[in-house]
Amino acid sequence: MKKKSKEVFLEEMIAPVVEATGYELTDLTFEKGGKDWYLVLYIDSAAGISLDDCENVSRKVSEFLDGKDPIEQSYILEVSSPGVDRPLKKDRHFQQCIDQKIAIHLFAPLNGKKDFQGILKAYSPETLSLEIETGEVLELEMSKIAKANRVDELNFKPQPTAE
Repeated sequence: MKKKSKEVFLEEMIAPVVEATGYELTDLTFEKGGKDWYLVLYIDSAAGISLDDCENVSRKVSEFLDGKDPIEQSYILEVSSPGVDRPLKKDRHFQQCIDQKIAIHLFAPLNGKKDFQGILKAYSPETLSLEIETGEVLELEMSKIAKANRVDELNFKPQPTAE
């Protein structure tokens, strides 16, 4: 099974367990780090995430996976919050960030730049609208976006204006 399809398989299996504990599974990775494999779950809730929340979800997911045993190799289970600069990967992540600051990294340069920050004004599965510091609104195709993240207010770097 390919890594990506294994991640999708695990996410579909684990998401209901996480949701049953009152949290959202925002992302999941299954990767080799050194000699060990890591299954990392990123959870969120409207009230935020504490260490106790991570421990609770880890316990429930661990019990579930021990019973199902869907992973052939040994692995380390980690549960974390997505952080304030969480990656935006799913439609609902982008929808939740409308009128918020985000950072975009493109596969190929647009007007000589690959990185943009601004306010997400609109989103569809095909395109998004990003208002940059100059007031210009960029219409970007989702297929051209390599990575997108929410930007914490303290880390927001306005784009330089041309004068």
